[in-house]
Amino acid sequence: MRLSTRRYLLLGVAVLTWTAATLLFAVPAAAQATPIPILNSQFNLDTLPCNPGSGCNTYGISGWVTGPQSYILKASTTQYPGAPSSGLYVAALGNGTSTGSIFQTLGATVQANTTYVLSVKVGARADDVFTGYQVALLAGNVTLTSGHRATPVGGTFVIEAVAYESGATPAQLGQPLQILITSTGTGQVSIGNVALSAQPTAQ
Repeated sequence: MRLSTRRYLLLGVAVLTWTAATLLFAVPAAAQATPIPILNSQFNLDTLPCNPGSGCNTYGISGWVTGPQSYILKASTTQYPGAPSSGLYVAALGNGTSTGSIFQTLGATVQANTTYVLSVKVGARADDVFTGYQVALLAGNVTLTSGHRATPVGGTFVIEAVAYESGATPAQLGQPLQILITSTGTGQVSIGNVALSAQPTAQ
């Protein structure tokens, strides 16, 4: 009787183990988001020898096509209290008289059934007027998605994130992805980091 009971117990354990393994392999692993390379995404390729502060800047940003009044700034704690003593590199867009912009065409192209997420670190200087802005993901110079909801207070950064789901037959299939960030109104926007990821859309 004891031998029979043991056999039943072993059989039950084997069935449970097989069931658990079957369920494990039956559930597909969640697709992982893949980062898409962006040249000079943190705006620190152009090193400046000057002391951090509002006067430590230079026009032109490596890897990006820049519009008017768009430059690299090595900010100090006067602009951003959390900045390191060595300075914080940002892209500074616009001023009191002109808007600014940065633009980059990426090596990646639009793929079908893919969700793209563009995130941008948007900052407001503590010593300047924060203006409006817009971040956009494009392909073939056509806007796929855009956003302008972030509202940082002076001396801080917040994240703006926008998403685009390409679907099965996107009109811009195979077109290079592009990023455009612009300031609006009069004032300045700081951009601290830009990131883009792609993830297969669940079918």
